[in-house]
Amino acid sequence: MMKLFSIFGSKGFLVYFFLNFFLLKAGAWAAPCCARNAATPSLIVGDDRAQVNLGYSLASAVAEAANDGSLSFFSSSTSDLSQVFRLDGSFLLSDRFQLGASASWVKHFVSQWGLSDSVMGWGDSRLSLAYELIPVWSYSKWKPQVFVFSSLAFPTGRSKYEAENFLLADIRGNGFYGISLGGLVLKYWSSWDLFLLPEIHFSFPRQFQDQANSIYVYPRFGGSLGFGGGWNYKVFRFGVRIQPRLDQSTVVILSNRTLQMQTEGFLSVCDTGLDSSVLLSASDSLMLSYTDQTLLGVAMNLNVNRTIALNFQHRWER
Repeated sequence: MMKLFSIFGSKGFLVYFFLNFFLLKAGAWAAPCCARNAATPSLIVGDDRAQVNLGYSLASAVAEAANDGSLSFFSSSTSDLSQVFRLDGSFLLSDRFQLGASASWVKHFVSQWGLSDSVMGWGDSRLSLAYELIPVWSYSKWKPQVFVFSSLAFPTGRSKYEAENFLLADIRGNGFYGISLGGLVLKYWSSWDLFLLPEIHFSFPRQFQDQANSIYVYPRFGGSLGFGGGWNYKVFRFGVRIQPRLDQSTVVILSNRTLQMQTEGFLSVCDTGLDSSVLLSASDSLMLSYTDQTLLGVAMNLNVNRTIALNFQHRWER
């Protein structure tokens, strides 16, 4: 898979997936409608009482985005790969309330300056609560299905402020407790579907400690807006999505006799993705997705990734 990135580039890779998925003979809307980012939970949207997701993703950092939005692509001798094994699930508390949880195991590999190292460990974890604000109990040509949700993030993975590895290979998480609020709007027709996924999040300040300093970090607010749609045929679904994200600047205060303040600029990135999902049975589905952060939008003050993800979902009917 990684060879395809270097051979075809991002646009060629998108064409490759489009041709292979679109020419398949089967397809599904009943499978998951779209991939999601870390701030949004996995929601039960069908007539099920519980579901569990087993996921694997491989993300490659391919460029560094500067404060002015320009991208500096890494050389062929530099690699920054993250493999994430994710387990999450949701179950109904009542007809319209549902509770969810997510945990991940991360292997981070970095190769740079002729050196390489990899570190494995827990990533960040989440708890979520969702409510079906507008249910769809009978067919309507215009009425959508609407969910609202809130999730809590727990820094069970190591952040960049706690990194001890020279190549920063031990970074496996964001490092902050946080809360997010959002919604999911879904609309299905016979062969098409659309979705809208807005969310805002806030990360709480936290103190870190290294050998010389106490580090106080204030990450503040951020948000994202996902939207997209899909074409459905029998047990197959092919979809496209776009999800820009913007976070406020992070303030870092270093305390070592003297007080310093460092302010980063806004952090922004835009996910552009292709999703292909197939319904394996009445209760099982499989999704393969590709996400590229170099295609659309303005990225600032972070590394941008290309990611392949595979997700298996099992559901229990009501």
